[in-house]
Amino acid sequence: MGLKEYARKRHFEKTPEPPPKEPVVRHGERGGFFCVQRHDATRLHYDFRLEVNGVLVSWAVPKGPSLDPARKAFAMKVEDHPLDYGTFEGNIPKGNYGGGSVMLWDKGTFDVLGEAPAQEQIDRGDFKFELHGVKLKGSFAIVHMKHAGKGNEWLLIKKKDEFVVPDYDIEQFAWSVATKRTQDEIAENVQPVSIADVPGARKAAVPGYFEPMLATLATTPPAGAQWLYEIKWDGIRALCLIKNGALEIHSRRGKRCEQQYPELQELPKLVNAKTAWLDGEICVLDENGRARFEMIQPRISANLASVPRLVDTTPVTLFVFDILYADGYDLRGVALEERKRLLSALVTPGDHARVSETFDTDGAHMFEAARSMKLEGILAKDRRSKYESKRSNCWQKLKVLNEQEFVIGGFTKGERDYFGALVLGIREDGKLRHVGQVGTGFDHKLMKAIYERLKPLITKSSPFDARPNIRTGLSKVTWVKPEVVCQVRFLEWTDDGILRAPVFVGLREDKSPEEVVREEPVRDEPAPYAALDLSGREAIVEVEGHRLKFTNLDKVYFPKDGWKKRDLLSFYDRVAPWLLPHLKDRPLSMKRYPNGIAEEFFFQKNAGTHFPDWMRCEPITEHHPPKVNHYPIAQDRASLLYLVNLGCIDHNPWMSRAGNLDHPDWMLLDLDPVESPFDLIIDAMLLVRELLSQLGLKGYPKTTGGDGMHVYVPLEPVYTYEQVRSFAELVSHLAVDREPNLFTTPRSVGKR
Repeated sequence: MGLKEYARKRHFEKTPEPPPKEPVVRHGERGGFFCVQRHDATRLHYDFRLEVNGVLVSWAVPKGPSLDPARKAFAMKVEDHPLDYGTFEGNIPKGNYGGGSVMLWDKGTFDVLGEAPAQEQIDRGDFKFELHGVKLKGSFAIVHMKHAGKGNEWLLIKKKDEFVVPDYDIEQFAWSVATKRTQDEIAENVQPVSIADVPGARKAAVPGYFEPMLATLATTPPAGAQWLYEIKWDGIRALCLIKNGALEIHSRRGKRCEQQYPELQELPKLVNAKTAWLDGEICVLDENGRARFEMIQPRISANLASVPRLVDTTPVTLFVFDILYADGYDLRGVALEERKRLLSALVTPGDHARVSETFDTDGAHMFEAARSMKLEGILAKDRRSKYESKRSNCWQKLKVLNEQEFVIGGFTKGERDYFGALVLGIREDGKLRHVGQVGTGFDHKLMKAIYERLKPLITKSSPFDARPNIRTGLSKVTWVKPEVVCQVRFLEWTDDGILRAPVFVGLREDKSPEEVVREEPVRDEPAPYAALDLSGREAIVEVEGHRLKFTNLDKVYFPKDGWKKRDLLSFYDRVAPWLLPHLKDRPLSMKRYPNGIAEEFFFQKNAGTHFPDWMRCEPITEHHPPKVNHYPIAQDRASLLYLVNLGCIDHNPWMSRAGNLDHPDWMLLDLDPVESPFDLIIDAMLLVRELLSQLGLKGYPKTTGGDGMHVYVPLEPVYTYEQVRSFAELVSHLAVDREPNLFTTPRSVGKR
């Protein structure tokens, strides 16, 4: 077809698409380059292109190619494109032919199948080829529908081979292989991530090994908006070094183990970096997609001769959750949120490796979802945290079931072969303390393997500091040197520190017996606080990736106590983890004090044009007068501090949240003392609590800006403001009926 039709349809002074050049045949007749571009023009479609005779022969595929042979993808043959088009990604301005965003969805090479060359097969209307792309792999055919429509109708068909994916969902792979951007990011011209520009990245030689960062056990999700959540994968930790196309996998103890997992050799091809250190978890998934530690046991200690068989029967998946180094830059000093953004940009999902999804959501809901899906648990990670090679409160793990590692100190004789139960211990003050026995969770094959592992370690003396209390008696215990670690699931700890209802899960060859201690939940407290540098009259500070300029820091905001604007900013920065969950998604009416608390203030609803683009604002239509105001929302720490810098000493959130503005999620009862002693306020609060309790509700007291108290009553956001107001009036009248000498309802002071 040539490139004349391509050139005729385009005005190259108005479009960034490459102009045509004289076709150059770069490859022979047996294959070449291919690409697929996701094109959001008048209608979203995919453009499938094969390099043949110096041009890209092209088809528009409305629903995209598929790896499912049962789905024959309709394809409309279009004009040939120049070879340079194979790397094009960007925006074609509206008004031009094909106006819209173009994503480079896949790219790679193809080989011609069959004796005839590519052009001859296309001319015959039945072209068979094999793709070697990032996303599309295996054998395909594109077949001409000779008696249909306009004559340019074809079918793109996946042939049956090892790359078949039944019920293939193309929308799961809607990201660019060139820049990892989404279609929306391309349309908005969001630029690809540059490692050198990431705040906190430090130029450095590639390290030989990293000690991993470890999470602290917690019992409830931590408070604050700074927490991100991940699934806690039930596998083994893996620190992966990619260097010039080669892969090293290091266990948590630093032991090389890549030979155990040959299917992960695809990882270097999936990472858009010559050198990188990645942190992740190697898992075996069950039929429901859940990682189960007991299923990875055969892979951990398998002899190399059995590995090829195990790759087929027990394949592993690597879930990558962090990046520590990339192409000359140490990233451990980069905030977690930025590291994850870079990780998603650099790593392409493969058959056996993928990026572990991050959830910016409510921790309690996340934990309940993990419980309902019968997962091991979740991880909470402070989005601001740096990577530390130690256990840290900045990472917290919440387990659905109690489960941890224990040292094996011996085994009892039982009626079964090999042993009856394993005798377990933990380290305390450098000594081994007995915590019970585990006698369930084994099959015959596993018991034999454990016995063979422990047999060379048999010793005459007990490794425990104190005499263990074992029901069967110590005469039936065989002691072993405390060198083997196992993982055990259990119901709870007894008051005297013994496991209740333990179940064996597996051996942990990746963990040192010296580090096995009783895991104690961390208290619900924020990560270590790093104070803002507000020492000058003005300061420019980076907060959560945004550059904030703080002005007039010496201005006195509280003259009675001498507190200045910098003190107010520092206060809000420190309390942000507790405050932000209450402000999240709530439009704010700004109450601004330009000259401090003792001077005039004014209210502002609408965020002006000077507000930064990154700040979330909610458009709300006002009726008196008719107008749309854009209310700011303190969704994060940067937004909160931006508002404080404007002089917002106190914050006035709506009772409802964006997305459900007509339905408040709390009710407010205002108790105004009118020069009454504070003891009466306490009596009033207690009576209100009693009334609410009788109604099946719970209230929370809060001081006001004056002498009174507010009572906040959480509600399901299903009632209108009018209904909530009526209910508040009902509660008020009940209080007056109960104690008419204590309560009155008129707002006007003169009528009270």
